[in-house]
This record gives sequence, structure tokens and C-alpha cells, in this order.
Amino acid sequence: MDVKSLLLKWKGDIDQESIDVYKFLQQSFPTKVDENVFNFVYRSFYRLDNAGLSDKWKLKYFVLLKNKETSLPIILKILYDIKRLKGDHSYQFSFATKLIHTINNDAPIYDSLVDGIFEFRKPKNNKNTINWCIKTYDLLKKEYTSLLQDDQVQQCIKKFKKKYSAQTISDTKALDFILWSIGKELKLKDKNEKN
Repeated sequence: MDVKSLLLKWKGDIDQESIDVYKFLQQSFPTKVDENVFNFVYRSFYRLDNAGLSDKWKLKYFVLLKNKETSLPIILKILYDIKRLKGDHSYQFSFATKLIHTINNDAPIYDSLVDGIFEFRKPKNNKNTINWCIKTYDLLKKEYTSLLQDDQVQQCIKKFKKKYSAQTISDTKALDFILWSIGKELKLKDKNEKN
């Protein structure tokens, strides 16, 4: 899939509330990370409470966030050791990248909608999952770096920031919002074509 051409054609709409909530989180971190309001808004914005994660898992997640841990392998390994509500273990790649991004706004976020655009292939064998996560995140960072160096993509980001009064967010996050929106549109289109 030609990501750049998707970006240049993007005419989507993003809920202003999402951008405002993101800006609140950005402005509140790291000083308010221990506060209930920050934790609640963060969990709601990134849908942590919808993923079947235990309270112990979430508590450790916020400890890692407070301690500004940005090593993907360390985050993945520490959180993998804590059981989810079902009693199983899982690499929470997307949530790990959201944690990293909160600390470093120039780090991209991986999720299923972004994956749908870049078409990374997750292995079926769970033994290789952590290596796949690390390799995929490196690829995603390279893709973002390449896109962010493109003048036409920069024009898209400028339009986005102006439209949503989002000058304070990083170019990486602006790109993430746009890609997430495109991924959502593609997923909806695919679903409609299957029905």
C-alpha cells in the first residue's frame, strides 16, 4: 500500500475531542501521572480498560510510565509476566508503544489501524512475538521518519495542525492521528465490501 498517496488524499475528519484529550494528557505528563484524573483519562483515551487487563497489570503500566521507561523489550517483558483477567499472558505491543509515545512524543504508536496501512505480518507462533514487536517497531519508526521528511506530507501535517488547533502536538502525533483515521476508513470500507 502506498502510504504517502493515502496521506495526500486524506480528507477525513477527526473528532476534536480526541485531539483535546490527547493535548490534556500531553500537558499533564509527567507531573500528574499519579493522579486519578490523569489515570482515568489515559485509560479511557487509549482503551486500556477494554483490553481484559488486570488491575495489577495497569498498576505496573503506570509505574513504568512514571519511571519513564522507554525500552520496548523491557516494557514488553515486564508486562508479559503479569497475567491478564483471563489468566493468560500477552505481549501488549500497542499499549507499550503508547507508553513510549507519552514519554517521547516523537516515538510513533503502533495499533491495529496503523498495522492495516503498513501491513506488518504478525507471526502465529507466540515464541517469536517479542522479536516481531521489536522488529516491527523499528520498521514503523523508519517509515515515520521517511514520511516526516517528505515536503508534501509536511504540508498535510500543517493543514491538520491548523484545522484542529494542534500546533503543540508533535509532527509524529499529527501523522499518527491522520494514519489512524485512514486506517479506520480502510477498515470500514473493507467491512462494507465483505457485507
